[in-house]
Amino acid sequence: MNERPPNYAKAAVLNRGIDTLLAIKHTPVATTTEIQQQVMPDLSRRAVQRYLKTLADIGLIYAVGTDGQEYRYYLSGKAKQLFGVKG
Repeated sequence: MNERPPNYAKAAVLNRGIDTLLAIKHTPVATTTEIQQQVMPDLSRRAVQRYLKTLADIGLIYAVGTDGQEYRYYLSGKAKQLFGVKG
């Protein structure tokens, strides 16, 4: 059996995505700033925004807010199913 060497970069991206979803699940007001502080303190604000946009694009989270204010992020129904969240 041929085993492929692990791709640590892809694993890190997946782990960061999971950590982000868990932070959103457990944070009453999950903003970009909160997610950055809890999950990605080593990344720029813009990089965190890109992660959040990707998670929204694939339907795992959604954002609520208006221009001029930080958006608040929430788990979508799809993500709630993954984590067994009711409601």
